[in-house]
Amino acid sequence: MQKKLIALAIAGLAAVPAFAQSNVTIYGIVDMGYVYRGDNVDDNVKSRNAIDSGVANGSRLGFKGTEDLGNGLKAGFVLEQGILADTGASAQGGRTFGRQSFVSLGGNFGTVALGRQYAPQFLLLDSLDPFSTGQVGASNNVYGIDVRLDNLAAYVSPTWSGFNVVAAYTFNAAGNEESPRIKGGLTDDIRVWAIAPSYTNGPVSVGLNYHNINPSAPGMDSTKVWDLGGSYDFGVAKVGLMFGQRKGDDSGDVTFNPAFEKSTQWMLGVTVPVGAAGKVLASYAHRKSELTSAAKAAYGTNDDAKSGQWALGYEHALSKRTSIYTAYSDINNKGSAKDEADLSASVGDATSGGDGYQRGFNLGLRHRF
Repeated sequence: MQKKLIALAIAGLAAVPAFAQSNVTIYGIVDMGYVYRGDNVDDNVKSRNAIDSGVANGSRLGFKGTEDLGNGLKAGFVLEQGILADTGASAQGGRTFGRQSFVSLGGNFGTVALGRQYAPQFLLLDSLDPFSTGQVGASNNVYGIDVRLDNLAAYVSPTWSGFNVVAAYTFNAAGNEESPRIKGGLTDDIRVWAIAPSYTNGPVSVGLNYHNINPSAPGMDSTKVWDLGGSYDFGVAKVGLMFGQRKGDDSGDVTFNPAFEKSTQWMLGVTVPVGAAGKVLASYAHRKSELTSAAKAAYGTNDDAKSGQWALGYEHALSKRTSIYTAYSDINNKGSAKDEADLSASVGDATSGGDGYQRGFNLGLRHRF
């Protein structure tokens, strides 16, 4: 018996170097807050008060790991599940790892990642928005973006003197793996390619995004999207600005809103540090969208859909992992967006789409682990 124990101990020691070359981390966020929403586009809908999950950041549980393969190569993975902490249910439409799920290989050449990942456009806006696309002040309540792409093959270059580039392509961004094949392509396939160079040097950060969304279904035109953004940290305040356009031709914007032929949008944000742990957040976002001819006929209007949102908030770090936050925002829908819920912008947050509400307030607590 003793010899067997010694043999097991030696075997365990021999295995230690192999385990030391790789690691797996469990991480997550639990975010809960009080949310008020009012002034719905539909006058028959009353205001809403609730305790919601994922207000500033989507609540989540994630697993990530890396393995050193030698010769400068590293393999990695991320599996991240969205959680509705107020009910215990899963988010992202019930997907097991709907937030992110990909495997990667990196080295001196950069990193290649395969799977469900964030779109470069989302990462650019998230880095410039003072609210980090969360709370009721999220700039993407108005600024139209594509958040995640399925089946994505992405390449992230090394950084050369502050400059790097992301290039990505997917045969099927819609996640429908069983789309029937017909002459002319896959009926539900949405092919997307993207390129996003960026430059960061001290207080200056500049990024460009361009992506093309191309449905395979016959009669559907592609949507071309470009965005240019940057920020400058003055010390007393950090200012971020982003401007972009989505052009979907007369078949509409494939992934954002099929009623919109062309959208021009911009966001201006300011973050002001308050002491060592606090910061004041403020932003304004605006979008003007031209309707397709079919949408004009369906809604009986030739007016553009115009939406603007201003937001003010405050965040305070209680520790490195725990923060409290609050925000207030108000959206002004004009033109064809004023009376049509399908064309209007809503006060959402990191998890909710907003459901037609145009005014919102939140107060919450976020814990990272």
